[in-house]
Amino acid sequence: MKDSNSTRDSLVAFFTLTFLLSLPFYILNTLAYLNVVGKPAMGALYIALFTVTPIASASVLTFRKRGSQGLKELLGRIFDYKRIAKGRWYVAILLLYPLIFLLCLVSIVLSGTPIPPALTPLVALPAAFPFFFLLAAGEEVGWMGYAFEPMQARGSALRAALVLGVIWAFWHVPFFVFMMADPFVLTAQVLSLVGTRILVAWIFNNTGKSVFAAILFHAVDNTALVTFPEIMAIKPWGSAMYCGLVMFVAVAVTLLWGAQSLARYRFEGSRHPVE
Repeated sequence: MKDSNSTRDSLVAFFTLTFLLSLPFYILNTLAYLNVVGKPAMGALYIALFTVTPIASASVLTFRKRGSQGLKELLGRIFDYKRIAKGRWYVAILLLYPLIFLLCLVSIVLSGTPIPPALTPLVALPAAFPFFFLLAAGEEVGWMGYAFEPMQARGSALRAALVLGVIWAFWHVPFFVFMMADPFVLTAQVLSLVGTRILVAWIFNNTGKSVFAAILFHAVDNTALVTFPEIMAIKPWGSAMYCGLVMFVAVAVTLLWGAQSLARYRFEGSRHPVE
């Protein structure tokens, strides 16, 4: 019971500290969109900066509890790629989200809807990907490296992913309400984030609990978001199609790999526990 209470307290402290550290960026973004301090275009800067709050919270709490050695181990998980025992998982990590965006794009083209330009030209990909990897590291060291493992130890992997996904989505909402004025688009984006967190958990548990795998998967998603045509801007078809595909894949992997661990493939000859 004492360990359970300690874990719960650590998680509450992490989420509380993360939101408190994010508060200044929420306020600055709001002031920018209201043209009180700065301009709306500065919102992108505040979004980039606020992605460091999960890793900052996890680092503070880890150092407080486990000292410099614990902090070194936590930050070392940014590049824990040696945990990925089966190289085939790189296929899912690197190609799943580009495929989702591609399917969205094809369906939109077939519908005859005009395609908007990408937010970032393809030639900027060599610079965009390292940038998004850095931002993803700021998030996933906290979400997956610190919070997810004790969360799934208290129940199933799916339950932990859903709870964390809702928290993750809510963490983004103060920015989304300005970026996505349409309630339909906002709702679709929130649901997409919950589905994405299930997919991150699936990748994480099938790669030896590799934070690097989660970071890479997250970075590929964000890179695809800005280098493919701006699908979410196509109303309402684009956001509905994207959300639908993400949720479909999330449900599919849950059915195939099991809600308990998201890591026991239904049709595999032997059952392998989460490493």
